[in-house]
Amino acid sequence: MKKGRNSIKGEYSFGTTIGSSGMRDFQELLNMRNEQLAGFKETFNDNEHRREFVKNFRGIDFINDAASENANGIYMALSNSTKKVTWITSFKDWDKIDVETLQLIIRKVDTIVYYGNEDEYTRNFIDALNIRNEQSTDLETAVRIAFYASETDTAVLFSPGRAAEDEYESYAERGEKFKLSVAQL
Repeated sequence: MKKGRNSIKGEYSFGTTIGSSGMRDFQELLNMRNEQLAGFKETFNDNEHRREFVKNFRGIDFINDAASENANGIYMALSNSTKKVTWITSFKDWDKIDVETLQLIIRKVDTIVYYGNEDEYTRNFIDALNIRNEQSTDLETAVRIAFYASETDTAVLFSPGRAAEDEYESYAERGEKFKLSVAQL
């Protein structure tokens, strides 16, 4: 299609707009956003306790997601799992689980190993899921229970889904405890 005289005027007009201060401000905003996204990408890719592969022992993958501190963290960990899961958790806010997360739990989790002080609401909720479950008072025992409850070509996922302050000073300390427990198998 041939350009008419009016389109040339528009192209010149567009060219002057690109050099305007508004476009420079817009470009600066885009550059800042790209820098922030790059920083977030580094944070998630290099974060030591976020969906971190620890090791494969006797055909079972051990995944450390100690940074998971809420229902969304559980969702992300389960949605990224390609294998059936034995899930180690200390989650208590079951009323904050949405339908998608609940469906993931039912579809991907073979066994739930709950560690810590289990309240009646948690016990009833886990029992209602109709998924095999075990209880442990400490993380080291929970890792052993999860190992023996798992089959070859599955994963043991440590995704507590709650803040670490109750037992540990940080999620990093909690993640290190999980890795140490796996190393002792």
